[in-house]
Amino acid sequence: MEAGLRDSSLAPELESCVLLPLADGGDGTLAVCMAALGGSLIRVGVHGPRMAPTQAELGLIPDAPQGPTAVIELARASGIELLPHGERNPLLTTTYGTGELIRAAYAHGARHILIGIGGSATVDGGSGALAALGIGLLDANGEQIPAGNVALSRLARVTRPAQPSFPDAQITVLCDVDNPLLGESGAARVFGPQKGAAPADVPILEANLAHFAAILARDFGVEVAGLPHSGAAGGIGAGLYAAFPDQVRLVPGGAALIDWLGYREHLEKADLILTGEGKLDAQTSGGKAVQQVAAVAKAKGIPVIALAGGLDASPADLNAMGIRAAFSLVPGPATLDQAIQHAESWLRAAACHVGNVLALRPH
Repeated sequence: MEAGLRDSSLAPELESCVLLPLADGGDGTLAVCMAALGGSLIRVGVHGPRMAPTQAELGLIPDAPQGPTAVIELARASGIELLPHGERNPLLTTTYGTGELIRAAYAHGARHILIGIGGSATVDGGSGALAALGIGLLDANGEQIPAGNVALSRLARVTRPAQPSFPDAQITVLCDVDNPLLGESGAARVFGPQKGAAPADVPILEANLAHFAAILARDFGVEVAGLPHSGAAGGIGAGLYAAFPDQVRLVPGGAALIDWLGYREHLEKADLILTGEGKLDAQTSGGKAVQQVAAVAKAKGIPVIALAGGLDASPADLNAMGIRAAFSLVPGPATLDQAIQHAESWLRAAACHVGNVLALRPH
């Protein structure tokens, strides 16, 4: 985007461009945090979304303001991109590997753990992560149930381990949407199909999550069915919060990272903000990074222009978010593969067009 503005007729007026890479808890969160704050990457052996052994990285920032901090990206261990299309089945996928990353982060000394939960392959309510952290998910015979949403139908009770999993740590779950666990806007109905669920699978996913939430409420005394953000990433926030309510916070990822990375001051001093994402649509207003940037800008009366691969939001909806204008950077009919291949050059060209339009304004 900066290169496109400098290609445009606006270039002579540009005093400076401040570049603020941002994520909202989805793919890229780990890279953004490590680029801004430093630290080291640690490779950990974990189980992937179908329980196959794999390797995943977490970031360790020993000198963070909150004390030794780890940054975990769920997508590295439990992400949909780890699976070929034929293996994407949210009835079977699990967050177990993400629980293993939490356990590893604590073992490496982290006492503040940030988890970006976008890009998941799962609708298991976080049950896999809880199992990896020592929570008993027991059937009527007292046996641990297998991983995945489908096994939740056999759940009879949940138990906490005799020794706390991370007694002196705090977990901040960076959520990229504010959907609840259950209901029309919940994890199964909204996100299940995106993760490979067939239409007939969705009611099963929903019923199993509802059963899981009821057991958590009965045995742990924590209601999560309608909790905001609890439906993100197939409900992992719901499970973590129910099991560890004094140690887990569910927050809008974009807003949390704007503050944690020190971006708010830069945003509030800008004359114009350019931002963007893969697709601007109804989900953008549910807490995505673009919406969080626009909210900061709107409070200060700063105009925001968004560039996106796909644009499926009305001008009225965009204005309500604080986005003055938005443009698709796809120049004509194209396949998804073509759009991905040309994303950088098309983004640069779109930013140049924006710059040329801005240069037309009267002085």
